[in-house]
Amino acid sequence: MKKIKKMNDVILKISFGNFSNPVNIVKNVAIKANCDFEAVEEGEDVVFVSNGEELARLEKLSSENGKTWARFNSSSAHFFGFGEKMGFLDKRGRNMKMMNMDNPLHTPDLDPMYVSIPFFIVLSPKKPAMGFYVNSTSRSFFNMEGDSYTLGVEDDGIEFYAIYGPTVADVIKHFTAVVGRISMPPAWALGYQQSRWSYATAQEALDVSHKMRQDGIPCDVIYLDIDYMKGYRVFTWGDRFNDPKKFVDEMKKSGFKVVVIMDPGVKEEDGYEVYESGKAINAFAKSKSGNNFTGYVWPGKCVFPDFLRSDVRNWWALQHKSLFEAGVDGIWNDMNEPSIVWTDTNTQELKNLLSSDEPMDFTLLEKLKEFTFQKDHAYEITHMDDSNKKWPHLKVRNVYALLEAMATTKAFEIYRPNKRPFILSRAGFAGIQKYAAVWTGDNSSWWEHLKTEMPISMGLGLSGVSFCGTDVGGFGGNATAELLVRWMEIGTFFPFFRNHSAIGTRNQEPWAFGENVEKILKKYIKMRYELFPYLYTLFFQSYKSGTPIMRPLFMYDQSDENLYNLNDEFMVGNSMIVAPVTEPNVTWRPVYLPKGEWIDVRNGEKYDGKKVYKIDAPLDEIPVFVKEDSIISKTDSMNYFFEKEKMMLYLDFYGQRASTQVYEDDGETLNYKKGIYNLYQVSVESESAIYNVSVKALHKEYEGRYKKAVISFMTLKELKSSTVRINGEMIKPYFENGILKVVFDLEVL
Repeated sequence: MKKIKKMNDVILKISFGNFSNPVNIVKNVAIKANCDFEAVEEGEDVVFVSNGEELARLEKLSSENGKTWARFNSSSAHFFGFGEKMGFLDKRGRNMKMMNMDNPLHTPDLDPMYVSIPFFIVLSPKKPAMGFYVNSTSRSFFNMEGDSYTLGVEDDGIEFYAIYGPTVADVIKHFTAVVGRISMPPAWALGYQQSRWSYATAQEALDVSHKMRQDGIPCDVIYLDIDYMKGYRVFTWGDRFNDPKKFVDEMKKSGFKVVVIMDPGVKEEDGYEVYESGKAINAFAKSKSGNNFTGYVWPGKCVFPDFLRSDVRNWWALQHKSLFEAGVDGIWNDMNEPSIVWTDTNTQELKNLLSSDEPMDFTLLEKLKEFTFQKDHAYEITHMDDSNKKWPHLKVRNVYALLEAMATTKAFEIYRPNKRPFILSRAGFAGIQKYAAVWTGDNSSWWEHLKTEMPISMGLGLSGVSFCGTDVGGFGGNATAELLVRWMEIGTFFPFFRNHSAIGTRNQEPWAFGENVEKILKKYIKMRYELFPYLYTLFFQSYKSGTPIMRPLFMYDQSDENLYNLNDEFMVGNSMIVAPVTEPNVTWRPVYLPKGEWIDVRNGEKYDGKKVYKIDAPLDEIPVFVKEDSIISKTDSMNYFFEKEKMMLYLDFYGQRASTQVYEDDGETLNYKKGIYNLYQVSVESESAIYNVSVKALHKEYEGRYKKAVISFMTLKELKSSTVRINGEMIKPYFENGILKVVFDLEVL
């Protein structure tokens, strides 16, 4: 018997059968909205209606053989979100499943991946947007055949939430209100980050940091992969990092933060303190026999923390002491699907597979990737919650990384009180954004991956994970100079900006391909730092409303169906479109622009919207367009964020009238949650040759780093004279490089 409950003005809950989750993801939130959203029962159907208009219809609910299915119909429907998925933005016609999996070869039809978020948005050109969240941590299935589509879970019941918009941004806002939004990251986490598997010695990592500063390449973070550990044992330092505090202190002297990798597998070894202390509290997940489940990862035979228990999460948090005592600034949670290469119980069967006459092709690879999970993980591993109730791994796997991220956040609370955590996670579930940034895992140095990272990351953003990005340059395989340039150009505008590559592959540091390439890469890394005020403000808006930082163009105009499957362009905020080159030996590309007028920031050329243009894009350029009547906030480039005590704020104004907000805080503590931040509102309106500028401090409780601001009237290059008033006071403008500018003091506001 189905049950329908109105959670608030925009969210309806529908439940059917015997439903259970080991973790409660959804929280009840009161949302007031000026809409009429309801579920109307028509016979066996449930019709989701807004202001008398049908948005979706639930046609059938059924449960059989441990699986429950719901069939829907939405006319002219397109489907977006679903967390981390290969393929195009629009998932119409796709069959997908949710079960966190380490599938390292990212082929076009790969499914599932590392992150499972059973949420999607239903969008039709002439209707309000709505979304569905399937509140199940178990394996789930999505067959989006067309207007008729089905959702299924491996459970004896189902619970899902119907979420009203009317805009796509509203759907995401309401969804993230109940599953959680990002917190403000430390400011340095927005910077350029350099990684490799591995900088295997302290000196090698220091050499990279010294080269960055020597060549004037901005960079905030150096990563340490698994080789910093002693025999890959978690929470240890190996001989090649025998004085970790000295190493980290040396990094900090030149403005670098150090982030270290952490895997959930704990080596099963007598005398190893982490294993012994975990064994003392019975911390590890069990097999059906009741013994600790074991599997083989980097250190060899490992056991795995049962993060479902709060005492285990607290124990795991305490293990970080050696890392934080050394001065580590961030934690990189990898292999946390969890990824297990093989187990004792299937070693012989794996050997048989590997020694068979079958060629090593995709078919065999798929068998190997699924093998351990199917044989052991889903049904044989058991977990226990705080009430001593046992749960199968099938229901815990998708939230395993989320629970680990909660434990890692606890470590920051213990060892870095009032400091913002930086946690990077490969796997996750709905709500992972509350605790961690996400990157898209083990991609390859392929042009095809460069292109597909855009819809993957946009899909994550539409699913609430706004702090996301990709291994720039590609993780596996050998990048070419041209591929690295194009990838670094696009990475400049992703929320998370890290260059990472695998052992045995060609190095991808900015200088790896010679001076000419380094010059181009340095140019775009500097651009990233100059855009800090614009990006940081978008992070604040995402913290407040869940709005993605990197957005598909249909969020700008959801009535334009031409934007629904535009996969190789994206927006940064609501004022900037990025249209990268994603193919080799190409120096131009077609660009479709949405309604309105758009300005190429490279040359000031103006384009009317709802048209396709041929746009030049030589190797050292990426086409970026700014919306007419907008303001882009910028600052000076720097070696690392907050290198200087005070910063200039630059406001590039395009058009005749525009308004924007600029956010700032200390970039380090949690004091912003107490209201210690500044939020400025800057508006410009033109009246003949007079420009009236209004600058207001909407909120001002922080001392501030921005001393002065400069407004550049970017589209007034030919104007010989003009009058500018700021808050009613006449200010004398000046020309610089043919652009009219005016400077004013922010501290007096």
